[in-house]
Amino acid sequence: MDWKGCSRMTKTINFDESTLFTNFVVYLFAFIIAIGTGAIIIFAIMKINPFSAISLIFSFGLFNAFGLKATFQYMIPLALISLGLALCYKAKYFNIGADGQLIFGTIFSMQVIFSLEKTTHSPLAIPLILLSGMVGGAFYSLIPATLKAKFNISEILTTLMLNFVAIYFMTWLVDINGPWKDPTAAELESYPIPSYYYLENPAILLSIVIIAIIIVYLIDTRTILGFQIKVVGSSQKAAEYSGINRTKVYILLSIISGALAGLAGSINLLTTSHILSSDYDSVYLGYLSIFTTWLAALNPLFVIMSSLLMGVMISGGYFMASISGVSQLFVYVFEGLMFISLITFKELSGTLRRLLKYG
Repeated sequence: MDWKGCSRMTKTINFDESTLFTNFVVYLFAFIIAIGTGAIIIFAIMKINPFSAISLIFSFGLFNAFGLKATFQYMIPLALISLGLALCYKAKYFNIGADGQLIFGTIFSMQVIFSLEKTTHSPLAIPLILLSGMVGGAFYSLIPATLKAKFNISEILTTLMLNFVAIYFMTWLVDINGPWKDPTAAELESYPIPSYYYLENPAILLSIVIIAIIIVYLIDTRTILGFQIKVVGSSQKAAEYSGINRTKVYILLSIISGALAGLAGSINLLTTSHILSSDYDSVYLGYLSIFTTWLAALNPLFVIMSSLLMGVMISGGYFMASISGVSQLFVYVFEGLMFISLITFKELSGTLRRLLKYG
């Protein structure tokens, strides 16, 4: 299929004004219902002002210097992972293994750091560490994609199980007799990375995310692969009729999404954790990214906003717990309520669109 034909066909997949307005209404109602339900739960169980407690999340996560820094640290990996998942989900390749891919990206980066410590420090070291994280994530993501392509094994099952493989492999590395266990540490954790590998410049981190957004957006809207992703996601029969190689699409998607998840793990290592541990603080970012991906409507341009919202909720949730006594885990209850509301209203959006159109 030539590029001009691909370009003409991709133009048929656009949002019109009524669709954008309907989506806005859907997200607004989902947010209101989640807030309202959460407020009722807090008041019924704890007998405190629920809106005062919930407001602490946003005031700390957005308007406090320390909270804003924490929000930013969560937003960066969430946005990177969500970009890769958005492409996967458009093709109905349901990768839920971003946590495992993130961990392997971190492990590959840590191995490079241990190797570099034996040589002279170079200004190319950090780019090399980030690249190794992308390679690690892409490598781990290729396993379920290959099983899907060759044997039609469900990627939902394989990516989920490989998350646990990655977690236990990481735990073995820092276990009592593990090869990376720091003998001076009381907890099960690795040797810390040298401070000269820290990457804490927000301008650099934001630039990485913006570049990733631009690349993924161009892949999605300006390439034959982006068109093939849409066709595979809409109809496998149409994909076969068009001569699209689904195996190639799945492999390329796994490389892109795995590399972005591995990059997120590498960045988290250099910015926040600085170690590997048995309770690695980035585990479950992959699961949270599923929410931010759908919240962004699988649109790369909206991913940074949905990731910012989730970053605010996580960082503000810790502050809410310390001030109001409402557990930080309530943030995940709120997330679940909003996700369920969003799915419900999405199902009803077709009816709403017709009402707006024929009113």
